[in-house]
Amino acid sequence: MEANALTYNRCACQKCGSQYATVINSDEDLLKESCPGCGEKKLKIVGPLSQDEINSMFYGGG
Repeated sequence: MEANALTYNRCACQKCGSQYATVINSDEDLLKESCPGCGEKKLKIVGPLSQDEINSMFYGGG
């Protein structure tokens, strides 16, 4: 893997439960971002995206 390759994580809003993909790697930085669904700044990283999930983001899968 390239040294500058992006790592994708799954994050979830602790208020509305919506989940998103992010390249942010720390909960501290993520707390500065607002949830696209409800607007609250209560996002938390819940784990890395699997290779299949990453592929589906870029290749139109599911």
